[in-house]
Amino acid sequence: MFHRTASLLAAMAAAALVAACDRNPGEDVVQAGKESQEETARIQREADRKVAEARREADQKIADARKKAGEEKAGAQKDVAEERRELQEALKSAQQDTKEEYIEYARKRARLLELRAAELRAQAPTMPAADRGPVDQGLQDIEAKHREVIGTLDELSKDTKQPWSSAKADIDKKLSELEQRIDAVGGTATMKPTTPAK
Repeated sequence: MFHRTASLLAAMAAAALVAACDRNPGEDVVQAGKESQEETARIQREADRKVAEARREADQKIADARKKAGEEKAGAQKDVAEERRELQEALKSAQQDTKEEYIEYARKRARLLELRAAELRAQAPTMPAADRGPVDQGLQDIEAKHREVIGTLDELSKDTKQPWSSAKADIDKKLSELEQRIDAVGGTATMKPTTPAK
């Protein structure tokens, strides 16, 4: 009986071995390839999902940043328009009888011109490329003239040996030249300064 059981076990082991050997190695390769493709597809779907999510988040952040920048720009434009209006009103009623009154008047006028120049500078990037050269040169001239006016006012604030009447005439001339240059640059091509808020 022992011999028979051993024979039976040996026969079963041989059958299992034959069954294992009968397996086609190509089927294993096909199965492994299928599993690999499924895993690759799963990984790709996950990556696509993450990329789409990252794009949505980035688009939202960009939209939020643009909205915030637009709000800040609108607020800044409103503030500048208000400052321009206040300066224009102050210039209408400004006294120029004393040296101190005139210096205050001239500084306000220079600031108003500076705001107009800043508006032109902000509009410059939207101009056609063909018009940019003269405008850029004009803006550089305006900045130089503005610095010159401010420097002259700073000197006038100190005790100078220059007679008051000639100093005042010199500053008036420089302010007029600055204003004319701003008007000229503002009229270049399509650049048109906006009017201040009333």
